[in-house]
Amino acid sequence: MRIFTQILFLLPVFLTSFSHAEGIQIGRTRLIYDATKKEISLPLVNNDSILPWLIQSWTDTGDGKTRGPFIVTPPLFRLDPQKEQSLRIAWNGTALPDNKESLFYMNVRTIPATAKEDDDKNVLRLIYKTRLKLFWRPAGLAGTPVETCKNLRFSLNGRQLTVSNQGAFHITFDSLQLGTTRIDKADMVSPQSNTLILVPENTTGTLVSWRCITDYGNASDKFSTTLAQD
Repeated sequence: MRIFTQILFLLPVFLTSFSHAEGIQIGRTRLIYDATKKEISLPLVNNDSILPWLIQSWTDTGDGKTRGPFIVTPPLFRLDPQKEQSLRIAWNGTALPDNKESLFYMNVRTIPATAKEDDDKNVLRLIYKTRLKLFWRPAGLAGTPVETCKNLRFSLNGRQLTVSNQGAFHITFDSLQLGTTRIDKADMVSPQSNTLILVPENTTGTLVSWRCITDYGNASDKFSTTLAQD
């Protein structure tokens, strides 16, 4: 499970006691946009028992700047304590590849209100920015994400492990191991492409084993193969 959270501090600063677990709960760890659907949703829950939160949401293409081809509704709203609301995400019609998945990112910025008793104090406020992978999945793609995961191929040149994904789906590793060595730097392989991963020094063995993250955010079955010969 890979969700990237950034905490920003607003000045002036004095003291706070705050837990994000008591604030906004985001209902998913990744988003799959089936191109046959008119829109998809992302549920949000304010677990805070006292304070409302301000929610701001948008998508980007991966550089953190360029907006993605989606309309998020509502883009900015207040979520009262112990309430739930879903963001609605709709494709804006921009042309996208129809033979493989495209990757975008969903950003959710959450800002807590200030309690009335803190109005005359210098209080530390925390802004949480959560970033989720958003996969645009065209209709009629060959195979499945699980088959794509299973069919990955690996070759080694020195300390460079090449991972080849010939399928139409993005693959995100839950775990990857070469011989008895766990490779922690493994992340994602785009469809119809190769990626290079630097393995630790003194890694030995030819058996590769791995698990992928499924559409539901959990780990797939374990797959294994031997290194391909260059």
